[in-house]
Parts: sequence; C-alpha cells; structure tokens
Amino acid sequence: MNGSVSEVNALPPGQQPRKKAAYIKQDGKFIGVYASGKGPVMFINETVLPFINPSWTATLAKLNGHNQFIVQQDGKELFKADYQPPATDDLDPWSDAESVDLFSWIAAKRHDKEIFQMWTTT
Repeated sequence: MNGSVSEVNALPPGQQPRKKAAYIKQDGKFIGVYASGKGPVMFINETVLPFINPSWTATLAKLNGHNQFIVQQDGKELFKADYQPPATDDLDPWSDAESVDLFSWIAAKRHDKEIFQMWTTT
C-alpha cells in the first residue's frame, strides 16, 4: 500500500518535534522522511539514513504498470518494494507522481538542494 506525500508533525525516537515529515507503511515496514538540523533524513523502521550521507542510494524503476523502489547502502540492499503506483488526481493541476508517491519523491529529491534546504530545521 502506498499513499500520498503529506507533511505531519512527527517525533522520531530521541528527537525533538520536527516541522516536516512523511511516512508510509509498506510490506510491514515504516518508511519515511523527516526534517532535521542536518537536512532530511530517511528512515526504514529503526535504520536512519540522512540525505547528506552519500553511502546510500534510492532508485525507482517503472516497469509495465508497477514500480520497483530499492534502497541500498554500501552496495547492500536495505529495502525493496514492488508496488502499484498511486494514481494522480486529474483535477489537481499540481498532482504528479512525486506528490502522490513517497518512493518516487525520495528517488527524485534525494540530491535536490532546494529540498535539502526546505527540510533542514534551524
């Protein structure tokens, strides 16, 4: 199951409340992104992957009507999901794959400087 990206108040373990966060539950795991003082941080259950850390990658492949999202760290696969992408809202001119699919957003924004700034708390 995959849902739309939305901002929520979140409290990661041991952290102060953050201004931005997005998460979903996929294949029994919680995956998401939250803002921090060092920029956006992706998490997969207890595994924490700061965007600033170059040791991990997130790739998205669009395959015959379904998507495949893979997260690797130092060449080791941490997470893989084969899923049906959510449909965009034809009546919403701002609706696109990245706004309705967290995995698509992570893969597209992993190295985006503007997103890095927006998801850095002060």
